[in-house]
Amino acid sequence: MREGRSPGKGPLGFLLGLGLLALAGLVRAEGSWPQRPPLASLEAEAVRLRCREVVRGLRIQALYWEEGRLLVLLGRERPLLLLAVEEGRPMPHAGPLRGRLVEKRSLPFLGELALARRVVAAGGEYRCFVLHRGRVVGVLRLGEDLEPLPLPGVPPPP
Repeated sequence: MREGRSPGKGPLGFLLGLGLLALAGLVRAEGSWPQRPPLASLEAEAVRLRCREVVRGLRIQALYWEEGRLLVLLGRERPLLLLAVEEGRPMPHAGPLRGRLVEKRSLPFLGELALARRVVAAGGEYRCFVLHRGRVVGVLRLGEDLEPLPLPGVPPPP
């Protein structure tokens, strides 16, 4: 090496500096690369997919007229979700199922039901929030085996 010249100058020094910069960038970026999601989020995604499948398969089991609003009982073999419809828009209904049975008819909002992104695990069951145009209208419950749980206290329709 010549006197007065450092090893960092010239074409070889440039390449050495570029290599060190690239290595430093890789080391720094390693922490920000996407990592495998934890098991909990994989479990939540499996529950969410199952809820989506159940919601898409919901059918009107019965309609009831109660104090100026329509109560809609949705399910498959068993009642799974109870909604109230006021002015054509579904709303949550937490009260008991009352009113007089009315003739079934199609309801256009059924195709617009969606799910919230969050799934809650509580008391040995999973809960998925059913949405209509961004508003929660009901809660679908699944057991630990991801099978839908019927509405408590609501008998199957006649």
